[in-house]
Amino acid sequence: MDQMIDDRLLLQESKKRKLRVNQRDLESGVIQVKSRFLPEAGRRELETILQKQMASRPPNQAGQDTGEGMDLAAAWQQLTKSNPGDVKEADAKFKEELAKEGLNDKKFEERIRDQLSVVQLTGQEVRSRAKTPSDEEVKKLYEQIQQIQQGKDVAGLSAEQKADLESLSRYFTTQTGERIRARHVLIRVPKDSPFKEKSQAYQKAEDLHKKIKGGEDFAELAEKFSDDKASAVNGGDLGFFTRGQMVASFEKAAFGLGVGEVSDVVETDFGFHIIKVEEKKAATKPRLQDVQDDLKEYLFRVNQQQVFEGFVKDLRKGASIKVLADVNELSKQ
Repeated sequence: MDQMIDDRLLLQESKKRKLRVNQRDLESGVIQVKSRFLPEAGRRELETILQKQMASRPPNQAGQDTGEGMDLAAAWQQLTKSNPGDVKEADAKFKEELAKEGLNDKKFEERIRDQLSVVQLTGQEVRSRAKTPSDEEVKKLYEQIQQIQQGKDVAGLSAEQKADLESLSRYFTTQTGERIRARHVLIRVPKDSPFKEKSQAYQKAEDLHKKIKGGEDFAELAEKFSDDKASAVNGGDLGFFTRGQMVASFEKAAFGLGVGEVSDVVETDFGFHIIKVEEKKAATKPRLQDVQDDLKEYLFRVNQQQVFEGFVKDLRKGASIKVLADVNELSKQ
């Protein structure tokens, strides 16, 4: 109910200010919705067309992207010529959805126009009021993250702020914690499989383990036999990962290996693995200068959210709001 009220207040304010949505933005908004109904192949093709537009955009004299050339309507037109079947299917499903909601094209365009005018309004307000975080604020946040990483309590935080700090701490740990790059071969078998199936899967993994120990190429065997097809195409390469990103038994085995070493057969809920460590990187303490841009971006987004919430509160103060429905009764339905 609160969200509905906020949405209505924002729309009324945008109309009061007579904000205008240009036709190109309106067309793009409608196409964005239509594109959700494209089959997978059509979506990928549309993304490719847009990526080519991005690549062809001219930079300005400072070498910055001007934003010119990105035209969703033109991209949709091109897709209509190259893949008319998928576009036709998307249009049909789009019209079905409109019919379910009791809308025609004109009413739907009006809804998109209203949404874009609210986006325009909030963008104006946030840009004019949001402040760039100071160096002192960035340093304070950095020190708080260091406390979290050391297992210390940070006083004076709300539950939401603490959760955000813990999330940031986990992010920086993945960037600077001890990391290894490993390959694996997976013989997949569900954990609740009958004993016979698990025994057969284990024996297959054990046979592969013997071949690896006998000198056969790990990457070639992974490519040929691993049931993890996403990594198999790269010889079983999982890239770099830190502690906490893999299931416990896999992680324990992987981090217990030296570079070039191969594990015994390891069981997880996914099946049986053979792991080979290719590289190791020691944990490093993130320096302020290395992470200050990320911290500034985070603080700026927090400030933007606060500005937006303050703007909506101001709109509520100046509005006459009457809730005619019994919210408690509605929640029971």
